[in-house]
Amino acid sequence: MTIGSVNTLGHPHGADTNAAPSPEKLHNLAQQFEALLIGEMLKTIREAAKDSGSDDDSDSGGESAMDMAQTQFAQSIAAQGGLGLSHMIETGLARDSANQKVNAAVPTSAGAKS
Repeated sequence: MTIGSVNTLGHPHGADTNAAPSPEKLHNLAQQFEALLIGEMLKTIREAAKDSGSDDDSDSGGESAMDMAQTQFAQSIAAQGGLGLSHMIETGLARDSANQKVNAAVPTSAGAKS
């Protein structure tokens, strides 16, 4: 995957990099990204609560369980529409993909004089 390029998302090396990702793939990627952001927000909230003294006696097993629950909760929130970020991300990625497709179709005038 090339950073900054929508064309190679989800394609193995050597695949057609001019093919745009499917709308379903864009939706899934945007939703995963939103879940990641929500998870980080929840983690920050949990750490702030721990720092304030509300979780003094937590064991490592409890922390692992909370981490897994937090991840599942974030994914569930994102799947239900979340904060609306995934829709904005998906729209932006689709627009960029369409622009790249149009730009690839327009012949360049490498030999033209200005």
